[in-house]
Amino acid sequence: MHLLFISSNRIGDSLINLQVLNKYIRKNKKNIEVTLVSGSLPMPIYDDYSMISKRVILTKQKYNLHWFKLYKELSAFRYDEIVDFRSSLIGYFLRVKKRNIFRMKKSKNIYEQIHHKFDTDLKKDFKILTDRVRNIFPNSNYACLAPFTNWAPKEWPTEQYVNIAKYLIDKGIDKIFILGSEEESSKFHHFESALGKKVINRCGKQHILNDYGLLQKSRLFIGNDSSMMHMAALSKTSTLGLFGPTNDNIYFPEIFDHCHLVRSTESFESLVSKTQNYTLNNCLMNDVSYNQVIDKVNYILNAQNF
Repeated sequence: MHLLFISSNRIGDSLINLQVLNKYIRKNKKNIEVTLVSGSLPMPIYDDYSMISKRVILTKQKYNLHWFKLYKELSAFRYDEIVDFRSSLIGYFLRVKKRNIFRMKKSKNIYEQIHHKFDTDLKKDFKILTDRVRNIFPNSNYACLAPFTNWAPKEWPTEQYVNIAKYLIDKGIDKIFILGSEEESSKFHHFESALGKKVINRCGKQHILNDYGLLQKSRLFIGNDSSMMHMAALSKTSTLGLFGPTNDNIYFPEIFDHCHLVRSTESFESLVSKTQNYTLNNCLMNDVSYNQVIDKVNYILNAQNF
């Protein structure tokens, strides 16, 4: 079959809907050809998907001209099915036998919505397909932290993450890997000055799928609501997500038993009202306490008999 898969512009959303692409691949095995439409940032997560024969980067343009450009690129082909996570109309103008247009409901968890609409398999479809070389790591007694985000209000203070890293080292964790983008690498010095060689900078240092391989063998992951938290959830490592001015009812991966939540005592709605229409650049995570996070960390490590 020929599948047209239209994904998101953001890495986190693309990781969440990856379950659907994986289901189509699993069900059709070798008899599938995929045309992928995605934003440029998430595109590397598909690098090991050999069944993708055509990759189209969709870049937003004024007056929605990107959709016209996409139509011109795809109109010459026939598709057995389209899965569209952008809720667009383009599927009705292309030669497609079956259309699956996803429209998100803002009152329900996004993982659950997609899982139920497409009847994905919790054990088989929630993952990233990678080459085996991605997860060759000899020692699993390490932890991964993703302390940085692209929006300051949802970023727990860096000094708190440093304190958590110190606690993990004192508990017997051998190494701490700091994950993030290349732009965030400049903040790594906060950890290096406190922990020296016990902490390793992985911000933009490796292919993102190598970070996924690292996460798969990590003892635990701690991070804000970010793409790395969603990747950790897919890796099936014990994942601790910290939420404040983003809606955990929608975006926290509660569908997994290995994911754990700490959120601010102040409600999401109250915090969002302080963001000045999402233009605020100050932290709104200060009421997430160190002890709250430590309690969850201990719960996770005790469950591992660590």
